[in-house]
Amino acid sequence: MQSVIVEGGDPDTDHRIEQALKSDTNRPLDLPKLENQLTRIGGEGEFDRLGYEGFTQNGVPALRVTAHEKTYGPPFVDLAVNVDGSGVAAFDFSAGIRVTFMDVQHQGGEWRNDLILGSSNLAATEFYQPLSNTHLFVAPYAFASKLPRNAFMGQTRVAVFGDERAGGGFDIGYNPGQRSELRFGYQIFSGKLAPLIGSAGLPAVSGSTGEFRARYVRDGQDSPAVPIRGTRLVATLSRVLQSPGLVHPIGQFEVLTSTFIPTGAKTSLFLLASGGTTFHGTAGPLQLYALGGAFRLGAYLPQEFVGNHYAYSSLGFRREFYHLPQYVGGKIYWGGWYEAGSAFNDPGSVAVRGSFNIGVIAETIVGPIALAGSVSPTGQSRVNFSIGRLF
Repeated sequence: MQSVIVEGGDPDTDHRIEQALKSDTNRPLDLPKLENQLTRIGGEGEFDRLGYEGFTQNGVPALRVTAHEKTYGPPFVDLAVNVDGSGVAAFDFSAGIRVTFMDVQHQGGEWRNDLILGSSNLAATEFYQPLSNTHLFVAPYAFASKLPRNAFMGQTRVAVFGDERAGGGFDIGYNPGQRSELRFGYQIFSGKLAPLIGSAGLPAVSGSTGEFRARYVRDGQDSPAVPIRGTRLVATLSRVLQSPGLVHPIGQFEVLTSTFIPTGAKTSLFLLASGGTTFHGTAGPLQLYALGGAFRLGAYLPQEFVGNHYAYSSLGFRREFYHLPQYVGGKIYWGGWYEAGSAFNDPGSVAVRGSFNIGVIAETIVGPIALAGSVSPTGQSRVNFSIGRLF
């Protein structure tokens, strides 16, 4: 293949795709690699489909790629439903919308706007802007949110607090490709933690929070819903300068990973592992780590365990057993997993909790739906239901 010609899009888009495929000229055509590249380009969201064909140009082999841009955007509108239920004691329902404007200011620029209403409320906007023809980008953002947060005394839930935050930040980052990015930035917000139901448990606090953050994301999984293979890694390092209830600045570091390994045509093993730590001080009420709820110790309620540090892991399998009609969704899986974890303040007082889980997961048009029964070795049990991202 001596040259690549792209047709169907605007001149800038056609040139960008040509540049992405240019490195494969003057060598034999690698069809699996080409199809993988076109799949990644299509995954950016601008195209309905991308096709290709070989032809001869001036007596030499060449490749023609035809891009079919979506007629209904940009902007693109995505709807979302998020449901988290741990029996009748804790049930949260929220619905929302994301509006994305693409190629704002420059090629690759995005302006994302989210609105979620229900048990959890969020309004957020981010302006992602690449810097010239480099892998660098800037991303100013703003947000306002109100999330429910349980408070416990022992194993008894004594209150539900409203965790309110409103603020913004500015990130500068490096994006080496489709699968990963590294960000550095500063975030400031006004926060309030006040009781909605009951009054015991967490202290009611309010005030401003300012922190520097570095965040790395690497997503090598083949699906954002129910992966078959691949690893996803998110690592965050923070330096919190001020926050309600904070005596002096602290540092925090958290890592979340999920790995899927196929063992057959319909079965995959998965391993989830995460942990977080607070150093140079004690976390304030807005920085505490929490465990409990689906895929965070399913036999317990959300936020049942909190602390300055936490560790969590889960090992299990999932197996496909049914395929939904195309207009409803995708595959249905059943699976089982065991999870263990602890949230604590003092390493000398770590109490590890566990949970056995069995359930079903379905890929649907409203997102992945999971229904699972969970029981702990000490007898706690719960049925968890969720719609939205699981891993």
